[in-house]
This record gives sequence, structure tokens and C-alpha cells, in this order.
Amino acid sequence: MSTVTLAAGTRSTGDTRRRSRAGFWLALAILGTLIVLAALAPLVTPYSPTDQDLTNRFAGPGGAHLLGTDSYGRDVLSRLIWGGRSSFVAVTIAVGVGLTVGLPWGLGAGYGPAWLRMLLLRAADAFLAFPALVLAVAITGVLGPDLVTAMCAVGIVFAPVIARLTAGGVAQVRRSEYVLGAQLAGCPTHVTLLRHVLPNAVGPVIVQATLFSGLAFIIEAALSFIGLGIQPPTPSWGGDLNNAYQHILSAPNQVLAPGVLIAIVVMATYRIGDEVRDRLSGLGSAPAAEQSRRKSE
Repeated sequence: MSTVTLAAGTRSTGDTRRRSRAGFWLALAILGTLIVLAALAPLVTPYSPTDQDLTNRFAGPGGAHLLGTDSYGRDVLSRLIWGGRSSFVAVTIAVGVGLTVGLPWGLGAGYGPAWLRMLLLRAADAFLAFPALVLAVAITGVLGPDLVTAMCAVGIVFAPVIARLTAGGVAQVRRSEYVLGAQLAGCPTHVTLLRHVLPNAVGPVIVQATLFSGLAFIIEAALSFIGLGIQPPTPSWGGDLNNAYQHILSAPNQVLAPGVLIAIVVMATYRIGDEVRDRLSGLGSAPAAEQSRRKSE
């Protein structure tokens, strides 16, 4: 009985892993396809995303317009592809700013003296006390609505979380034998940090940055939806969703394309983040498992 149960459990685990890998590759294929389409937007879009044809408003899908037209007679498919370019650029800015600010912040907190660690971590706590979207809206409202401004604000919101994760990883790694050996060998502090400490402490940060990408899509769409992100007539998924929402009673199908696309991209990004987390966790647990096996022998 126990052998049968063990075999069934092994098959179930194998099936789960295969489904997990299949979901990961599907998510990667979806994001890769959208990134390629966005990069080649001038070549693959059938129409200009800003050309208006008021005689052809709210045209249904099919014919000359595969996904129909919006309230200004603009081709929905073309606007979605061009809006993808804006969204991917926005996410890159947000995550890039978060890493640029958060990594040095966390390195200083994790490797510096106790007083510096306390100061930097308390500053991170102060930022984290504010909801991310509210803080992004406040910064964007002060500096003015613009894609770069909005996503820099989002990156600043991400930075404290990255700083705390980096500080925790550095605090664990800094007492390792290879770090102490580098210090005894006379390595400069910046060499020790960049060559020995950061590569071994950055795993959780990579996972969090991947998950932040999905959140950045949502925040970028939300900011554009309320008019603090990409400004019309420049195409954006959040802006197009806002335009469709204004006509939801007369043309309810207009909200489907941008809304579904945002949901698909966010879910695909989170799925990739989950896989990255699982793989990094497996790499991290491998040495411990090997040590346990050797001790048992």
C-alpha cells in the first residue's frame, strides 16, 4: 500500500512540475510575443494609432479592423500594439529606478555600521508606511503628469522594498567565509561588495523585481486611467481603458481588449516571477541538501 501511495505521489509531483513548466513557457511566449510586436510596432500595425475616422466610430471586430475601432474611429489593434510599447518602456523605467535606488540603499544598510543600518532601514520603513499607488499618485501630482515622471515615482515606491531585501541578504552573507577571506586578503570594500557580497545576496531581489514588473503594469495602467500617466492621444492601455469606460453603456465591448490584455500580461509576469523564485529556491537549497546527505552517510 505504501509503495503504491508513494508511486502515486511521485507521479502527481511530476505532473505538477510539468504543468508548472508548461505554464512558465506559455507565459514567456506571451510576453516575448508582445515585446516583439511592441518593438516592431511601426512595421506590424495596420494603421496609425492616432488617425481618427469619426464616420467609423465603434466599428465591430472584423473586416478592415480586426478588433474594431474606438470612439474616435481609431484602430483598436494598432493602439494596443503601440500602447504595449509605452507599457513595457514604463515598466523598464520603474524597475530600473527601483533597482538603481534600492540596491545601494540595501548594501549600505546591510554592510555598513549599526547606526547607518538603523538610519537607512527606518527611512525605508517611513516610505513603506504609505500605500504604493497613493505615493506614486502624490509624487506624479506634484511633478506633473508624464510617463517618465510617473514611472520614476513608481520606482521610488519600489526602492524601499528592494533595499530591505538587499539588506537582509547582505546581512546573511557578510559573515560568510569567502567574504571574511576577501577582507583578510585586503580587497577594497567596493570590490568585496560587488564581487562577493552582492551576487550571493541578490536572489530574493531578482524575484521581487520580476514580481514588481507585474505590479508596475497595473500602476502604469491606473495612472494613465486617471490622467496622471501617458497623455492622450498617445496610446496606452490604461488611457484606452479610460476612454472605453466613458462609453461603457453605449459600447460595452470596448473595455474588453485593453482590460483582457492588461490581465493577461500581469498574470504572465507573475507566473514568470513564480518560476524564477522556485528555481532560485532550488539552487539555494541544493548545497544544504547535499550537506545533509553527506552527514547522514
